[in-house]
Amino acid sequence: MNKEKSHYLLNIPGQIIFVVFFIIFTQTVFGFYAVYDQEPPGGFILLTYFALFWLVGDWFMKDSKKLKINWAFDMGFFLYLTWPLFIPFYLFKTRGFKRAITVIVGFIVLYLGIFYMSYKLFYYILSH
Repeated sequence: MNKEKSHYLLNIPGQIIFVVFFIIFTQTVFGFYAVYDQEPPGGFILLTYFALFWLVGDWFMKDSKKLKINWAFDMGFFLYLTWPLFIPFYLFKTRGFKRAITVIVGFIVLYLGIFYMSYKLFYYILSH
């Protein structure tokens, strides 16, 4: 077995850990407000979108530098507009089909699962 593959899950970049904790925090807040059938404050929503974009962009730039992939000088606005399509394409190109699907499905499950679990938890706490 390849040494790199055997330690794949243990070798998680720091940026991904920040993304995971950020998603856990924000989806918990969204779940709390959903129990009250309200939206979080506009500033929180705006900050959430910009912070998620920044965290994903930071991971993307550091990951492509680590893999020695050269991109255009300024990817900022392009990445901002197309990251929901571009990042999966990048994952398929650099990780292969199986690992890319694992990462994409894991991200979706984390994003929706934390919201659902926090909604159910806060609903249970407030109804008892």
